[in-house]
Amino acid sequence: MTFRPLHLFESWSPVVSGYAQRSRALIQAQLTHGDFEPRVLVTSRQFTYGVESVEPLEGLGGRLRLCRHSSWEQWRRRVRRFTLDARALEGQIGQALDDWGADLVHVHWSSLIGQAAARVAQGRGLPLVAEVRFDLASAATSQCLGTSWRGMETLLRQRFESHLASAAAIIAAGPSLTRFLQQTFPALQDRIWNVSNGVEAIRPMNVERDEAWRRAQGLAGGVVVGSTSNMLHYEGLDVLLRSLAKARTELPALQLLLVGGGPEAGRLRRLANELRVPVVFTGRVSHAEIPALLSQIDLFVIPRRDLPITRYAGPLKLVEAMSGGRAILASPLGDIPDLLENGAGCLLQGSTVEELAAALVKWGKDPAGRAHLESQACARSAQLPTWQDAARQHAEIYQRVLSR
Repeated sequence: MTFRPLHLFESWSPVVSGYAQRSRALIQAQLTHGDFEPRVLVTSRQFTYGVESVEPLEGLGGRLRLCRHSSWEQWRRRVRRFTLDARALEGQIGQALDDWGADLVHVHWSSLIGQAAARVAQGRGLPLVAEVRFDLASAATSQCLGTSWRGMETLLRQRFESHLASAAAIIAAGPSLTRFLQQTFPALQDRIWNVSNGVEAIRPMNVERDEAWRRAQGLAGGVVVGSTSNMLHYEGLDVLLRSLAKARTELPALQLLLVGGGPEAGRLRRLANELRVPVVFTGRVSHAEIPALLSQIDLFVIPRRDLPITRYAGPLKLVEAMSGGRAILASPLGDIPDLLENGAGCLLQGSTVEELAAALVKWGKDPAGRAHLESQACARSAQLPTWQDAARQHAEIYQRVLSR
């Protein structure tokens, strides 16, 4: 049987984010699997990220389209950046179905995008598969308010995830998020599937370190602490900067490499100048550059804050760091403890500046210990699901909803 899903994504490469990378990897896996003829529609949110095109993917042919943004969206985005014209989106989903045909609609975002997909699918008599990649409600409060507000998150969650009630299947991007959705929406438990992030099965992540690049960046001879991350409040990168400054009083060889961009980038640069710590900020880079940059890092750190958004997530950057054979130090939140089981990394025992600084000093002084963590990360990575496993799960899910 050949499945013809219409995928609806909020954004797509060349937008740089873990979510855009997951989108591309899932479609690539479906194309490689052979039993899929995916269609891909990308919302006009693509323009919000400063990108006015979509990167082609071999095998999709003409079945990849970027939605136009309406004049109302263009006007509103001058004051509200993430404005979306849901009615215009419904029309463009319908046009894609008219042009390409499809067996089902697979939407990969919540809120207005999920709701628009649900209305079109229902109107066309097509099954809806709804993917939830993270808890959007807690992401909104943690970034806007800097903390968690349970009452507001509950109300936002009911609104953002209202389309799940009409979904024939719900996909959660990781086991902790799966459990969270099951607890939050008990009436929908039998529809919820876990499809975790996969490891790269086509291009090896582990590459040789470029010593010339390190010298050019002023990183030669030091112990490079680093992370690849969208710079958001809940990622805790400001805590990492403060911890590094404290740790350097005992171990001056510690240096920092931060790969990525985002809303907190300017604040982090100012903090680095204030603390007078040596930091290389690369800004946003393409996913193709990640393996080479990972190879420059001696100790990969994920210092996430303990908030609902981080308790129910499995960061793609962690899977990439494991595949790249990095020594990993991470907060014990969400899927992280499961991913780093059997010594594949070191879990932080606390979230304070002092506790993280002590861990940086300990592992910064222990190259043999870091080498052991690297080998354990590689071994654990080989046990993780691949994107091809995700495609096989999609086939099972699609078969189930279509057979109904």
